[in-house]
Amino acid sequence: MIAACLLLATATIEWPSFRPTWDGNAVVQGVLSPPLHRVWVVRTAGPIENTVSISRDRAYVATMDGNVECRRVRDGGLVWSYRSHSAFSASPTISGGRVFIGDTGGEFHALDATSGRRLWSKQTGDKIVSSATVAGSRVLFGSYDCKLYCVEAASGRVVWTHTSKAQVHATPTLRGSEVWFAGCDGSVHALALATGRPLRSVKLGGNFAAAAVLGKDGALVGNSTGLLAWVSTAGKVRWSVREKEDGAGVYGTPIVFGGVGVVPSRSRRLFALDLATGKPLWTHLTEGAAESSPIAVGSTIVVGDDAGWLHLVRANDGKALWKTRLGGQIKGSASWNGTLLLVGTTEGRLWAFAAKG
Repeated sequence: MIAACLLLATATIEWPSFRPTWDGNAVVQGVLSPPLHRVWVVRTAGPIENTVSISRDRAYVATMDGNVECRRVRDGGLVWSYRSHSAFSASPTISGGRVFIGDTGGEFHALDATSGRRLWSKQTGDKIVSSATVAGSRVLFGSYDCKLYCVEAASGRVVWTHTSKAQVHATPTLRGSEVWFAGCDGSVHALALATGRPLRSVKLGGNFAAAAVLGKDGALVGNSTGLLAWVSTAGKVRWSVREKEDGAGVYGTPIVFGGVGVVPSRSRRLFALDLATGKPLWTHLTEGAAESSPIAVGSTIVVGDDAGWLHLVRANDGKALWKTRLGGQIKGSASWNGTLLLVGTTEGRLWAFAAKG
């Protein structure tokens, strides 16, 4: 039943940021049948702790030594490289011929996607871990200076800021005329996209590193203490559950599809919940802590772990389909262009896989 909700297609897929859509979800069409085979692997300038973004025939990867690299999708060859003074924990965001990304020194960069030339930059008051979200001609991102920024994509001019009670670590997500974010203040917030005016806020406790994933009638959120909750579009908590496993904590962003939420955890597992009730459906054990955000390609879920294993899991029951060890740690999610699966590791390697046949 779950698999039937994940459609199949062969068209090229754009993966413009940390997630392929601005609602924070990562459920895409395609067929990813195991076993996979390696198409290419390249060494990057430094460790990768984020997601590789894909736009047409280019892949954009940011490293913890302060480089943004543009590479050819077909073979991993380097097209250009841009150097910052600080590390990049955030994923690059590609939109309108520009690359948007913030660094741990608090500087937000806009680059030309074709050449890597810097177009403009803006300094914030603290480090930026949040990936950028694009809303038309505007770009949104959070900073550890406790602000959510909305700036003009063309110039970097600030349209509005929203000041929170704690750092804004998680990537903001969009629902129509609203922007949602889960903050380190332990709350889930909804703001007016046009003005930044607060609309609703729900206090859940802990702090949030994972983005709020927006489903049909609400948002699935998980915090650093292992609390999971479904928050309705009206700002009401429909249910909440807490992990009981050792090491519990949600640092990767879940996915939602067909009435099911799939959640990665530091408790070395990937698990599914019924979105109507919060009741568990299945659990898949990983080799290391799962801080990597899962993605779904067709009926296959892909997730990495801190022991360096890349897992393929069946969506309807969590059964292991295939896994391989890449080395280092896999912190970011994989990305998919309809043919190739791209994933980076903290060893500073970028891997490309395809399904055999």
